Amino acid sequence: MRPSILARITEKQQIVFNDPVNCRFRVTIVDVFDVQIQKAESGQLPRVCFIRRYHRSPCSIAASVLCTASVLSADSYHGYLAVVRLPFRNSSAKTPTTMRMNYALTALLILGIVIRLSAGWVRPSDLILDSDGYLAHAEMVKNGQGFAGPSTHRPTAFRPPGYPIALAGLRWLGMSPLVSVLLIHQLCGIALILCVWKLCQQLALTRGASLLATALTVFDPLLIRYSILPMTEVPAAAMLIAAIVALKAAEQAQNNSVRTAYGVRPEIGFRILAGVLFGLGSLVRPVLLVSCCLLVFWRLVLTWKTSSPARNSVAVTILPMIAAVVAISPWIVRNALQFGKIIPATTHGGYTLALGNNPDFYGDVIEGRTGFPWPGPQLDAWQRRMIAEAAAQGIPANSETAQDAWYYQQAIASIKAAPTNFLRACCLRLWRFCAISPGTDDGLPRFLRTSIASWYGLIGIGIVATIWNRVSGNLRRPRHNALSGSLADIWLVILSFMILHAVYWTDARMRAPVMPLMAIVAVVGWQSIFNTGFSRIVGRSCRGTNRESSGSSELEP
Repeated sequence: MRPSILARITEKQQIVFNDPVNCRFRVTIVDVFDVQIQKAESGQLPRVCFIRRYHRSPCSIAASVLCTASVLSADSYHGYLAVVRLPFRNSSAKTPTTMRMNYALTALLILGIVIRLSAGWVRPSDLILDSDGYLAHAEMVKNGQGFAGPSTHRPTAFRPPGYPIALAGLRWLGMSPLVSVLLIHQLCGIALILCVWKLCQQLALTRGASLLATALTVFDPLLIRYSILPMTEVPAAAMLIAAIVALKAAEQAQNNSVRTAYGVRPEIGFRILAGVLFGLGSLVRPVLLVSCCLLVFWRLVLTWKTSSPARNSVAVTILPMIAAVVAISPWIVRNALQFGKIIPATTHGGYTLALGNNPDFYGDVIEGRTGFPWPGPQLDAWQRRMIAEAAAQGIPANSETAQDAWYYQQAIASIKAAPTNFLRACCLRLWRFCAISPGTDDGLPRFLRTSIASWYGLIGIGIVATIWNRVSGNLRRPRHNALSGSLADIWLVILSFMILHAVYWTDARMRAPVMPLMAIVAVVGWQSIFNTGFSRIVGRSCRGTNRESSGSSELEP
């Protein structure tokens, strides 16, 4: 086990040790206590009163260690004490605790594989249930017709190409559609579990918290459900978490000023890798490009606010965005050649925006004639009417770009005509995005639906606790922000999904790619709930001990 020692945190967020240390290294904050230490009288021990315990994980601070010969108990002190964990002197040494964590991670991997294989064995027909047409698009690619529409046999950009192309590669190797879907989702599931574990380590969560967050990912109902459907949720989740891990690795290499034997900065490679993963991920789920933009913008803000020499290069900061654009450039060039228009994502956006913003939807769902989700007969009637109106207005049925632009125009016109209903629809979509129960029962028994609702209810409690802990901590101690700032990337990615799906059509499945991030936030919140209860118990015991000590001293002659 790594050694842990006591240190205090100054107003400038510097860690001051009591013992002289002559090195510069990374330390991990395990616990932070708000304490009051009264000066010891002659022949007596100092009185320590724990005011509050902050387990503000995750946080990892690279600090210049200030040497001091003072002893905390020698003088009265009121402020923060931190229990910090020092790095291993021999990083290759494996302790029993590390080995147990490795065994636990291996067990979770095996469980994840078994659960998903079992789900596919129970419902094999779901593996070829091609609701979104990805298998049909893959067949077109496999047959040498390019990325073309299955019904029109013309080049298309209606769906993102990444997932169908991956399926087409396995189909070209001779695998059946069922095996192709199962193999891709199993590999993505394994990568997702490993990346979640690595991200927890980068955020300096405790081993128990890391294990719990990884377990939540393994057993997440949404991720399990869509691991046996030919849809993009699981691949998008794997690529998203892998990109965040690469971005975190770049920042850690930058903070440690690491260079290779040839003088190359590894952070550059990690940033390029993160950008490539975001770019390729956007070819699976376009919202990942929005997440990349938000993360880069946030780092630009931090770059402009700091004067540190390690953060003075804007070019390095925007490198992930550049790499993402380069990664999707073949798709952009292909669309420009085929459609004569720059299309970085798909031609599906206009229809999706109009689907949730039209007079029929507002009347049926928002104004209360029917409930959400929008019933099939009403939806079919709207689709037929839109096709007829587009034809009547001279919109070519074989032009995806013209159809996409027309649907955008219809949606914007509906929003302008009924802004109040649009806002209500946005609130409804956010509510459905965060729903603890799926919109349809999907043939599940009642007890299983109740279990799923309880599962996501507990995760929601953890997320709310994290938000409350962050807000209340800022209100009480506005300067003490370093211990809770490392979740910013997670919040920004979740926010990018919520912003996009507040406007476009959505339901609970749209949040599946960010469920691992929500699990991490929930675990942090559960820890804050536990630590708050622990601090109260410790505070009561300290107050009782102090009263007993004062009472006994009064009885002494």
